[in-house]
Amino acid sequence: MRIGITYNLKDELSPDAIIDSEFCEEYDNRNTISALCNVFEKNGHEVVKLGGDAKVAEKIKEEKIDFVFNIAEGCHGRNRESHIPSILEMLNVPYSGSDPLTMGLTLDKLMTKKIALQAGIPTPRYKGVKTMKDLVVMEGKLQYPLVTKPAWEGSSKGIYDSSKVFTRKELEISVKSLLEKYPDQPILVEEYIEGREITVGVMGNESPEILGLMEIASKKNPGGDVFYSLETKRNWRELVEYLSPPNLSRIFDNHIRYRALTAFKEFGCRDVARIDFRISEKYNKLFMLEVNPLPGLSPEYADLVIMAKSRGISYEELILSILRHALLRYKSAKDSLSHETI
Repeated sequence: MRIGITYNLKDELSPDAIIDSEFCEEYDNRNTISALCNVFEKNGHEVVKLGGDAKVAEKIKEEKIDFVFNIAEGCHGRNRESHIPSILEMLNVPYSGSDPLTMGLTLDKLMTKKIALQAGIPTPRYKGVKTMKDLVVMEGKLQYPLVTKPAWEGSSKGIYDSSKVFTRKELEISVKSLLEKYPDQPILVEEYIEGREITVGVMGNESPEILGLMEIASKKNPGGDVFYSLETKRNWRELVEYLSPPNLSRIFDNHIRYRALTAFKEFGCRDVARIDFRISEKYNKLFMLEVNPLPGLSPEYADLVIMAKSRGISYEELILSILRHALLRYKSAKDSLSHETI
């Protein structure tokens, strides 16, 4: 096949964005794109680097692309992760990963919580804040400590060490700072779940399967609580240990797998996704934090890659598996349509 890869690169941003590197936190580096190209070319495919700007549609037509492997995060707004899938659907070009609706819903943390709760998946109690006046309305309705997060961001953007707050004053300072930095979106304020953080890789479509489970653990406080802030994520080599598989009881292991598969299906994820949870030590209960239908695929440090390696699955095998799931999905849809036509 002639495969196009859609993506956004850190080093292709405007000078203003580069000054504040937080704004390109979600984007990929060239090593990841090169690794993907190598996998596809090694397996007999032609590869075209399409990027992720507004010229993608023209490039797809000019290059006569058969299939798009999409890892583009998008550039602007709440629906940015939906932009490339929407263009591909307009052009009727098959692609990997979730569709525009799933991408949009899961990037919005407030919408994610509403859908999860509707599906019976517990999440930390929360409030959405659009102005400082909203803090007055929510007074006394949530228990400290709390966490503040921009509602429409990923990759720990806007989640700092100072985002975990213990007092009203700290909450006001954190929310005010985020409203100034992210003025076009609400701020999520949620109860902080003291305990362990577990992320789950899921792959497939009609009958999705668990790729693996991984705990994000503290190197300096083994077995203790870890707050996965932007500072911690950037300094992961010093502060974080990735344990795959994590040491969980059979009950919690089965429970997390069930909840991850439920979320994958409920949000309409396709081919691959990563779903994050916290285990409350205090209440012995599982809470879902986020659904990520566009998980990182860096061969060096991506969560999915670490989980795959722990099971003896190489980077090449992981990427080809994602591609295979996507192609089978289109084949299944085509066969179904042909059958109905007959």
